[in-house]
Amino acid sequence: MPRFDLAPVKSFNFGFDFDEAAFNSFLAKARLDLDSVPEQVLYDLGCGKLAGRSFVINNAGVLFFAREPQRIVRNSFVECFRFQGNTRGNIVDNKKLVGNLASLVDQGEAFVKRHSRLAYKFDGFNRINIEEYPYKAIKEAIVNAVCHRDYLAQNNVSIHVFDDRVEVISPGNIPNGLTLKDVEGKSNPRNFTIFDLFKRIDYVERAGSGLKRMREEMIMHGLDNPRFEANKAFFTATFFGPKDKILDLVQPSNVLDLRSLGLNERQIKALGLAFNENKVFSNEEYRKVFRVSRQTASRDLTELVKQDMLKEEGGSKYVSYKAKR
Repeated sequence: MPRFDLAPVKSFNFGFDFDEAAFNSFLAKARLDLDSVPEQVLYDLGCGKLAGRSFVINNAGVLFFAREPQRIVRNSFVECFRFQGNTRGNIVDNKKLVGNLASLVDQGEAFVKRHSRLAYKFDGFNRINIEEYPYKAIKEAIVNAVCHRDYLAQNNVSIHVFDDRVEVISPGNIPNGLTLKDVEGKSNPRNFTIFDLFKRIDYVERAGSGLKRMREEMIMHGLDNPRFEANKAFFTATFFGPKDKILDLVQPSNVLDLRSLGLNERQIKALGLAFNENKVFSNEEYRKVFRVSRQTASRDLTELVKQDMLKEEGGSKYVSYKAKR
């Protein structure tokens, strides 16, 4: 059976359908000559062939360089859901992502980030940002989904975000009749040209190492191994979150020195109490803890609200300040 990614698209009109901005962005990421002739580059990339004197683009070229890829390859979009709780019931948010494949990966990762938590831990003078998931692993799963999926299937790639996990679901079983055990550590791309295009822009590191890298990223982040499942219709990658243990995750390197924001030692200690011990301050309580005047307490707390670290609650006479999570 002919490969989907190499099938010619004779209806493609370069004057109308070609996305020059997407093409130039690809050239920059792939470190190719920005002044190159598009047809020659596409030919060299395996994105089409000559038919007489004309160049005919293929499906791989369409999915990366068409202005509206989903108009031509209709089921190539990605659908994202944020469900309430841990079951497929009420939907909090739903986005149908369109665009070229690299854009779909970026948009999918952004959707997961938008619906995931970011916690803060305070250690001395430092604020440590702790992300709920290692987004490098999530991105790898989305790349795998749009890269290796069966584009002849009627379903589309979907991303499901729950309170306790993220699922990335790709249409189609593992190609060539292989099982999960067969493909561990081995390269088995269904759409080799699409895979190669992702590799050229560094969305893929080494062939055959994707599942292993996802596992490594999750373990390094302090989370359980992801679960991979394959049947005749879908391949699903499931990433289990930390639930209420987010502050126990391995601390990433994104550390902010609070002194660089101009905060004094009282304010930094107050943030530690608010975030690490859930302490709620009033002006009076702040004065008791730090033995300062009402004016100084008000100035310190107001500045922490301006820095978007504490939030005010209550009326003018009974204002309290708590961690803004």
